[in-house]
Amino acid sequence: MNHQPEVILVPVDGSEGASDAARYAAGLAKGLGIPLRLLYAFPTDPVEMFGLPTAAPHPEDLEYFSPDSFARLRDQSAEKAFAATREVIGATDVEVQEQIIGGSPAEAIVEHAAEEEAPMIVIGRRGLSGFKELLLGSVSQRVLHHAACPVTVVR
Repeated sequence: MNHQPEVILVPVDGSEGASDAARYAAGLAKGLGIPLRLLYAFPTDPVEMFGLPTAAPHPEDLEYFSPDSFARLRDQSAEKAFAATREVIGATDVEVQEQIIGGSPAEAIVEHAAEEEAPMIVIGRRGLSGFKELLLGSVSQRVLHHAACPVTVVR
């Protein structure tokens, strides 16, 4: 195993926790001289996101079931998250990459990391109370427990 990461992966969603993680990761990436890759996880298809339509849905309820509309929604959502993160990071000489990954967030992040040579994940902690987090879990907890690479959870 390589002892130094070759890329830092930062899942982003526009939240304050993701922004804190990105800011922290940018400093790490600069210090290590490695790229920072922002990851935006989005469902792979409308059924995964919205479920199956009801027996008699209204036409407007089916808007995002068209492949083009769903892709547009994905791209617009990702761009908002990436733009918010770029603003938080500010001007930097770190190489910042952006990538949309498909699937449920925790699983998609873990799978993406598994495909990299020597990644490190820096992820924001979900702001739930301890009790709610115990019941519901969080993306950061699932990533922390299932990723085969170093994971830093930023509070």
